[in-house]
Amino acid sequence: MITIKDVAKLAGVSHTTVSLALRDSPSITDKTKEKVKAAAKQLNYHPNYLAQSLVSGKTNVIGVVSNFFSSTFEMEILKGIEQSIVTLNTEYKINLFATLEKNDQVLRDICLGRHADGVILFSISPSPETIKLYNENNFPMIVIDEKAEGAIEIALDNYHGAYIATEHLINSGRKNLALVLGDSNREELGLSQKERKEGFIQALHDHGLQFSERNQFFIRDYYFEEGQLVFKRMQRYCPDVDGIFCAAGDTVAYGIMMEAKANHINIPGEISIVGYDDIFASSIVDPPLTSVRQPLFKIGKNSYASMVNFLEGKEEFRPTKFVYEPQLILRSSV
Repeated sequence: MITIKDVAKLAGVSHTTVSLALRDSPSITDKTKEKVKAAAKQLNYHPNYLAQSLVSGKTNVIGVVSNFFSSTFEMEILKGIEQSIVTLNTEYKINLFATLEKNDQVLRDICLGRHADGVILFSISPSPETIKLYNENNFPMIVIDEKAEGAIEIALDNYHGAYIATEHLINSGRKNLALVLGDSNREELGLSQKERKEGFIQALHDHGLQFSERNQFFIRDYYFEEGQLVFKRMQRYCPDVDGIFCAAGDTVAYGIMMEAKANHINIPGEISIVGYDDIFASSIVDPPLTSVRQPLFKIGKNSYASMVNFLEGKEEFRPTKFVYEPQLILRSSV
């Protein structure tokens, strides 16, 4: 088995120099780094990061935690994180942890098992006990799009985004609006869906319209196919709907549009629709989808950069809240 000492011997340096060079330490010259990396490549040597973490107490891993990673919301934030990794060129890697709704259990395992040095959470609200555990262990936590008092919260103004989307539908002449929410649990909506529902209802109220429970539809997994099924239910239970606010996101909205077109319903002639997130495909579907843009790429990029600063001691970790404002992008679906 090839060891760090073999690499050091071939490169003509100490094993400490090899360790620092492979971690791209600024204390090692570029010439020495190239020599060490060439020796490591020649010997097919790969550092044992687990052993290193046991010695140093650091994993050089940032945990990215979500219920799942299959929706465009998570993927857009991950794109931003990836860009930040390339730009910063740090030694920190990322590991993805899917909780599958066992949020606090997974978070406790990450912290107590030291599977990472810090975590970035997507739409997960950790319990106060879990946040306390992290703070007691000097384990920084950034939470995106959920409440987490005692951690760093990166909030999206979902209420305002929903309000301006709904108001745009109303101002375009639509009076009987349907709401599509991305959560199957009607009794306890996630934060973003709850806030979007509140913004939708307030916009109706401010324009003299009533909210009807029968015009409210739920999906679970944020899939295209769910949008198709939602529109079928919509046609069955409230065929007089003339406007749809898809708070469940653009991918579900595409499914709604596809099913409407399959039923020879003209968009926006007969039904107008507004989505949420403004992912890339929204500008190229037919018709192009009006959507609420969230700066998810920027959020991912900034979150990773902030976490690296915390872990490297460049910035003090202080629980605080940052709010990103949405923007309504007007296209031909309204």
